[in-house]
Amino acid sequence: MGFYEQISKYYDHIFPTGKHQIDFIETAAGIPPKKILDIACGSGGYSAALAKAGYSVTAIDLDEKMVEMTFVKKHKDSVDIVAMVCNLLDISRRVGSSAFDLAFCIGNSIAHLGSKEDISDALGQMHSCLQPGGILITQIINFDRVFRHNISSLPTIVNEEAGLNFIRKYSYDEKKGLIKFNTLLTVDRPGGREEYENTIELLPLLSADMMELMKKAGFKDVLFFGDFEYSKYGEDSFMLVVKCTA
Repeated sequence: MGFYEQISKYYDHIFPTGKHQIDFIETAAGIPPKKILDIACGSGGYSAALAKAGYSVTAIDLDEKMVEMTFVKKHKDSVDIVAMVCNLLDISRRVGSSAFDLAFCIGNSIAHLGSKEDISDALGQMHSCLQPGGILITQIINFDRVFRHNISSLPTIVNEEAGLNFIRKYSYDEKKGLIKFNTLLTVDRPGGREEYENTIELLPLLSADMMELMKKAGFKDVLFFGDFEYSKYGEDSFMLVVKCTA
């Protein structure tokens, strides 16, 4: 059983759908109906919220359990979502070309690909799935900040109502040029404590890398923000939000 399948029943408590993210995406997409592609959709919270707002949404994720949870939201809310299992390197084949007005890939998902070559490939496929003038939104942790301040952990996610803590730590492997992302989820339940540990390698994309890869993929009007409230991006921003045009 994979990590995300293990924690699936707690996923929405750890990663609730954010209002600022939804507002940012809706503003970029424009007034519905528009066609939106949710890349690495997780449990489908963003897809469901956008579909409720009147957008036609296609949601893809590598994890079968996440796609299954997206289907649950689709049927519960009776909304327009097409959901499928899909690798970020298989977007063109699965969803077609020039099909979407906007695509978004947030939650540091793109850093999981692990190499610039794979990320370049994925961004090129994201470009091809957009209509001319379509918008791509991506978001990763600001790795410039991580290296500048030698950051070894992210703030623990605490949900007291659900009784959970999600602990996130970083360790840099200089030989591989990758960051080991070590997580521990603890959940206090009436029957005792549950614990789930996981380690995954991330490619620490710097802002200069991101700009280079976006332009290489054919994107233009590349804008950086420090969050989903349009704050100016800087080395000390917690995240790097990118908005660009196909």
